[in-house]
Amino acid sequence: MIRLSLAACAAAILAALPTLAPAQPAPGPTVLVRAGNLFDSEAGRMVGPRDILIRGDRVAEVGQGLAAPDGATVVDLSRCSVIPGLIDAHTHLLLEQPMGEGLSAVAARDQSVQGDVYRALVAVGRAKDYLAAGFTTVRDLGNSGQYLDLALERAINDGRVSGPRIYGSGPGLAPAGGQLEPMPSDPHHLVAGEYRIVTSPDDARAAVREAIARGADVIKIYPEATPQRTRMTVAEIAAVVSEARRHGIPVAAHATSDPAIREAVEAGVSSIEHGYEISDETLRLMAQKGVWLVPTDPSLEMAVEFTKSWPQQPPQEEIARHLQAGRDRLMRAHRLGVRIALGSDLYFPYGPGRGAGARATMDGYVEAGLTPAQALQSGTWEAGRLLGDEGLGVVRAGSWADLVAIDGDPTASLSPLRAPRLVMKGGVAEAGDASACVG
Repeated sequence: MIRLSLAACAAAILAALPTLAPAQPAPGPTVLVRAGNLFDSEAGRMVGPRDILIRGDRVAEVGQGLAAPDGATVVDLSRCSVIPGLIDAHTHLLLEQPMGEGLSAVAARDQSVQGDVYRALVAVGRAKDYLAAGFTTVRDLGNSGQYLDLALERAINDGRVSGPRIYGSGPGLAPAGGQLEPMPSDPHHLVAGEYRIVTSPDDARAAVREAIARGADVIKIYPEATPQRTRMTVAEIAAVVSEARRHGIPVAAHATSDPAIREAVEAGVSSIEHGYEISDETLRLMAQKGVWLVPTDPSLEMAVEFTKSWPQQPPQEEIARHLQAGRDRLMRAHRLGVRIALGSDLYFPYGPGRGAGARATMDGYVEAGLTPAQALQSGTWEAGRLLGDEGLGVVRAGSWADLVAIDGDPTASLSPLRAPRLVMKGGVAEAGDASACVG
């Protein structure tokens, strides 16, 4: 007599059962949007009335005179313009730094006084604010504790809270001290609570793998970390980029001085964040290597709002003069062929809200000399390409069903973006309603 093991018996029983196909998720709703005027983000122009057929969370077809499929919901936006969901490629959802307060004091409050739960709950409100302003995607770049950005990303993806689609980095990879002010003593390990300090090329590679294992969508590095005086070595930067590229993950580099920017560009990063003091020579290298510049420059309106809390607010003319260097840098980059992606880097208190600040950053680009269409492209087509998702920042077959309905023509003026009529993310209306757009 042959004795069968328990595992063999179970296998025999399973083999005798009829084969069952794995359960398939129920198809999402079908929606037909009738847009009065559609912005082609790749071409940078309005293309007139278009019908947008959505199945589930993706666009299935864009055309004219499309018939509504049986059971489809028809959304009439024929009196409005429609643009792709906006993208802010440089946010800090988990950070707010009051004017005059150092980052070390902020870290102490966030980590030791308020704690992760409170910090995350506040970030939920900021995420909702971005979404209501028409930003359906953000790239969140550090200063988020130990992966709180990725926890928020998961909560949004799981439908636990509403907010934009997040591409998070987790803690930024930085030299000794991170970006906190020099501290003779750090008994509460504030630096380690906000940054992943790298100490060698091998450690840099390990840090990249750690971030990816935790779910990072992008790697944030600090080739320099002002107000700290420390810098990453060229070998460490190159190791980060090499390891990230091996895993198919982009690298964003916080760099403000020309030497640090050039080292990061030569190493092959995907984007330079800020880039305040950059030479034409380095800009040409960025254009040649296809590296994006993310100019985190406020508009005049934003800068005036920021300075209201100062003991003595400077005259508006003085504020405008202070902004001019950044504007000159943006236009030098544009003329030299560097790709520009929108990034607000908003972490100061801003009365109108984070979403309004991201929108106003585009106004700053126009004040610098970009056309409204070019500024809008920076927050749609260009930012989507930077994030590496062909479905972002565009409305075409296969793209994410992220749409924003507004009044008027945004290629003539960005002012209609101040009051979105309807915000749709993944085929679901998240803010506003379509009543004002009905023809």
